Amino acid sequence: MAEILMGLQVWDSRWFLWLNHNLQNPFFDWVMPKLTELGSGGFVWLFLAFILAMFGKGRGRKMAFLGILAMLMAWFFSDEVLKNLVARPRPFLTLADARVLVEKSNRFSFPSGHTTTSFAPALAFYRKNRAVGRAALILAACIGFSRIYVGVHYPLDVLGGALLGAGVGLLVINYESAIDRSLIRAKGLAGQIKGRAH
Repeated sequence: MAEILMGLQVWDSRWFLWLNHNLQNPFFDWVMPKLTELGSGGFVWLFLAFILAMFGKGRGRKMAFLGILAMLMAWFFSDEVLKNLVARPRPFLTLADARVLVEKSNRFSFPSGHTTTSFAPALAFYRKNRAVGRAALILAACIGFSRIYVGVHYPLDVLGGALLGAGVGLLVINYESAIDRSLIRAKGLAGQIKGRAH
């Protein structure tokens, strides 16, 4: 088992350095940090959800809600659970020649939180609307790739984040009916509490 993990680390390090160095060019040096910034704090997904809720009528509001729910769940599993369980150091802490183009994070490396919280809403959007979902998945992939290019994640961090995020997005969509029932019950309970207060 130790040999397998060591082999994966060697493979991951080689691919990280190749992507981090060999694709270097002025355009990528400019655009990749901006893509990473878009994914920070789920900003771009919150903005997209706002647009869907404002202009997509009932279907758009439902998509927005499911996307945000998927993103929040993905954030919890990625940043609050798996990162601390795996406790993998960032590549710039173990590879002396890593190029880092953004602020260095003190969080653990696996999985990539940016990637996880991008693929979760993107997959949820895709299952509800293919046109919106395709664009969202392309953006999620670009954000994930940017995390390698700017020097803060290994390729397996990004792959793991993409799989985890996609799984969370599918989970939310598959349990959409149960979520709807829970919301209806919550609204009913809130109405009862409000009625008693008056």
